[in-house]
Amino acid sequence: MPTNMKKKDLLNKWLNGELTPEEFEVFRTIPEFSSYLKIDAFVKDIDLPKVDVEAGLAELQQTRIRSLDKEKPKLFTLSNVMRVAAILILLLASYYFIANYSVATNTDLAQTEVVHLPDNSLVTVNENSELRYKKFNWGNDREVTLDGEAYFEVEKGSTFTVNTKLGSVRVLGTRFNVSIHGNDLVVSCYEGEVRVMMNDLTIDLPAGRIVSFNLKVPEIADVYLKEPKWLYNESTFNDVPIMKVLSVLESEYNLDLSTKNIDVNLRFTGGFPNDDLEAALQAVTIPLKLNYSIENKDDVTIFGKTNSD
Repeated sequence: MPTNMKKKDLLNKWLNGELTPEEFEVFRTIPEFSSYLKIDAFVKDIDLPKVDVEAGLAELQQTRIRSLDKEKPKLFTLSNVMRVAAILILLLASYYFIANYSVATNTDLAQTEVVHLPDNSLVTVNENSELRYKKFNWGNDREVTLDGEAYFEVEKGSTFTVNTKLGSVRVLGTRFNVSIHGNDLVVSCYEGEVRVMMNDLTIDLPAGRIVSFNLKVPEIADVYLKEPKWLYNESTFNDVPIMKVLSVLESEYNLDLSTKNIDVNLRFTGGFPNDDLEAALQAVTIPLKLNYSIENKDDVTIFGKTNSD
């Protein structure tokens, strides 16, 4: 029986195919011989994949190169910096444009327009008027700019401001009318309370009151209507100088209106329809005991009594 050292040598030679016939006869006497044969047969049956060593080495080299490229720090060249700067400028310009973009509503003669603001507040813009506002950040900055006349129904929320060239009106939630023509600012409050600010003057106007600024001097009076008559195509006035009333009449009907022998100190309280010239002229002249004549549909004269009358 071979010793352990001898068996190891014989096994190595057998695996390498180096046994002589005499050594093989000795190897066959080893008790483990049958197990060695089974192992040898099993290994020979295994289908090992063929490996292209050269291709494998080439792929390994490419993988190493790609890995080194990823580890290289990126250099910011001047062109890269300029590209980033251009993108930042574009973003800032876009933000500035969006933040300052105004939505405008303009009305012509005999035209009114209802504007739905982002918070569901409603603004009815009277004829020959302009309303502007910014949608951006509306919830925190409810502010509109008005030129002309508009009726506001404001939802409750943050402060709501109407800016005009003569002054501003601030509310939290209410219904009111703002009219600005020439140098005259008129604010009527129908619900809640409004704060009217003109130069250094501030007036808190409750519901049922109207304030008129004539040459920057405020005049406050009562208003008994629930909403302005012009919403129903009528013009109304509360203790207003006659020449201002006639100016509105002329504008409403696009007239060439002239006056004779009229006391400019006359004041008018009332209204006239905006769709019937004869009815409008009668509504203004009869209460003040004036007369009128219509040469054609665009040429009207309003006159008072002469001494001979």
